[in-house]
Formats: sequence, C-alpha cells, structure tokens
Amino acid sequence: MTLPVADRASVTGDVPTAAASTGVHGGDAVAERPGWYCYAARPALAAWDGVAWTGDRHATCAAPLLAGPPGALAFLRSRWFTFLLLGQALVVLPALLSGTTGNARWAWISVVGYLSFLTGGVLVVTRFLGIDGLPGHRTLTWIGIGSGVVASGVGIGLEVLVDHTAGWAATLWMTGPIEESAKLAVPVGLLVFGARRFALPTVGLYLVLVSGATVGVLEGVEYEARPEFAWAHLQMALVRPTAELFHVFVTGFAAGVIWLAAWRRGRTVTGAGVVAFLVAVSIHSVNDGIVTLFRRRPPTFGSALGQTLHEALVRGLGGLAFSLVLTLLYFLLVRHSARELTGPGRIAACPPPWRPQIKRWGCDPGTAPVAAAVPWVGAVPVRPPGPVVSLIPTVAPPAWYPVAGQPGTCGWWNGTSWTDRHRWTGSAWVPW
Repeated sequence: MTLPVADRASVTGDVPTAAASTGVHGGDAVAERPGWYCYAARPALAAWDGVAWTGDRHATCAAPLLAGPPGALAFLRSRWFTFLLLGQALVVLPALLSGTTGNARWAWISVVGYLSFLTGGVLVVTRFLGIDGLPGHRTLTWIGIGSGVVASGVGIGLEVLVDHTAGWAATLWMTGPIEESAKLAVPVGLLVFGARRFALPTVGLYLVLVSGATVGVLEGVEYEARPEFAWAHLQMALVRPTAELFHVFVTGFAAGVIWLAAWRRGRTVTGAGVVAFLVAVSIHSVNDGIVTLFRRRPPTFGSALGQTLHEALVRGLGGLAFSLVLTLLYFLLVRHSARELTGPGRIAACPPPWRPQIKRWGCDPGTAPVAAAVPWVGAVPVRPPGPVVSLIPTVAPPAWYPVAGQPGTCGWWNGTSWTDRHRWTGSAWVPW
C-alpha cells in the first residue's frame, strides 16, 4: 500500500518553511537541512533527509566531542518526572479517602491522577523529539485522545464477544491482537488516507503514544472504581498507574518502527513494521495470557484484593515492584525505536541512550548502509568520502572533512575557513 505522499519534498512542506530553509528552530521543532550529521560520541556520520534519518551512515576517524550522560539524579528536575510523581499522588489520595470514609465514590477522582501520570509517560518518550513544535500540535493531541477512546470501545466490545463465544482463556490470549490493532487503527488510517503530515514519523509516534495513554487512563480508572472493599482502592492506586504505562510503551515501540520504515520505503506496509507490530502483539498476549498456562482459572477479582489497610499495602507494594520491573523493560523497548527519530539538532543535548543508532528499518536491503572507512594519514584523522558534515556543535575544530558533491575528496578546515583539498586515489591522498 503506497503512502498518500508523492515525494518527500512535498511532505516537508508541512514543516515551517523558515525552519526548513534555514535549519534553525521553529518553535520547539527543529527542521534541519538535509545533510550528513554526527549522531554518536564515536566517530560516525549519518544522512538526514530533512525529516528523518535515511539509514545511510559513514564510519569516520574523527568526530566532534558530544556530551556524556547526565548526572544520576538529573531526572528529578525533568518535566516528565513531575507529571509522574504528581499523578501517582493524585491517584493515591482518593484511594486513602475511600479507605478512611468507606465511600468508594472517591475513587472516581483518580481520573485526574491517571491523566497526569500517563501524560508523564508520553513526555518521557517524546522529550527529545520536538513534539511540542509540530504544526497543529494541539489538534494532534485531540486526535490521539479520540483514537484512544475509539480503541477502548472497540477493544472492550471485541473482548466481551470473544469471552462469550470462546471463554476467558481465549480472551486473555486475544488481548494482544485486539488491543494493539485498536490503538493503531486510527493513526494508521490517517497514515494511509489522511493529510500528508500524518506520514511524518514523529507525528505518527505521537498519535499512537497519546492513543495508548488514553486507553491507559480509561482502563486505570475502570480498575480503580471496581473494588468492593474500601481499602482495596489503595491497592489499585499503587499498582495500576505504572501498569498502564504498558499501553504507551509497547504500542509506541511498534509505532516508531512502522512510521520510520513507511517513510523510508514510501509505502505503509513494510517488513520491519509488520515485525514490530507482531512483537507488540506477542508481548501483550503473553502479558495477559500467561496465567492460563497454570491450568487453572485465575482468582476472581474480589479475592485478589486486600480487605484491610495492611493487606492493601502488602499486595499493592508487591504488585508495584513487579510492575516497575516490567515497565522498565517496556520503556527500554520503546526507547529502542523512539531514539531513531531524534533529530540532528537535538543530539548534542540528549543523553547517549537517546541518540539514534541508525537502524535500517524500511531501507532497501540492496543498498550498502556503511561506506568504507578511510585509513589514517600521518597524524591527521581523515574522514571517508562524502558530503560536508554539519557538525554539532557548529564550531568545528581544525581537521579534514568530506567535500560536498566531490566523492573521495576531503578538505582541511583550519577552524575559520577551508584551505587545502586532497583526493583519495584508492591507495594514497594527493593534492586536488
């Protein structure tokens, strides 16, 4: 299925033209010019087409020095952590009120906490992608919310139908294909039939993350309001917020691969996208269905809940510890795909784990991803043939760099201007 985009140049028209033409910030978005950029602390260059990394890269003998990892406690000052912390508090507070008053209606107020917590989940994935600067950011947010509402309705309806016809065990194993397809349905529909901007990888990822977060909010509040024991709301408040990040991270992983591969290949369905979707479906089905392997029906919802404050704390904290471990693994999964969308203008400022690895998702397997490295010439590090690299930071140190439009040629940058040029003959460098 071909994307509704004639060519990439037309899609980049959705990016502010001033930013696209100058390579400067347009709001919070960075629309870098197409070119070769340093993407890692190790000497390496990769090609950027103005929207995404193309998958082509050069091994080099020298590169600008990029920042190292942030301090161990740097996350405490981050926006996403504030939303997570505030959200958890706003979920626990109504649960405490339910326990002390015996009135379960307090649990419905937890919707505010879930909104904050799942917003933090979206922010932790998108904080280096310039999402806030996307054209029509607010509209995209509302579209993502609508997608999540539709996904919740479709998912619940299909799961009730499967449970009625095939039983509880089949329902648990079918949650993967049902819920993952539901969360992706509207964004993928827009990718195929919508405006050209929906083909942009960052737009697709953001829509799916918001869709997953909306599903998480609705599911979390529904679980929160279920318990028939007053203190059981506290148990839910400790476990469910972290557990609901599953819907953001797992589906977000698939979206990152699907949209980047689709952008590169120029069509919706790609091998990499299908594999990523199947990975998300498999993880979801195993997460929910593994209990059936014990050959017994899981305990009823009520019997799994604590009836006293002590039971709620013990079971809630135990569930939270288990949920944190799984959620961390799911976060590493979504980071694996989201980092590939980090643009050149943000690489210097983001920690190494969020710098792209230039995966080949969607690239033509017949093309060579890496150019042959060039040997050292005396004490001067020489880069392989290729276009002039746009360095980060912009003030480049004196060194040999590739010359644009002249393969096999390197020029000497003395720190302020270009001087000598040399050409690689295959065995030696000679003056040009």
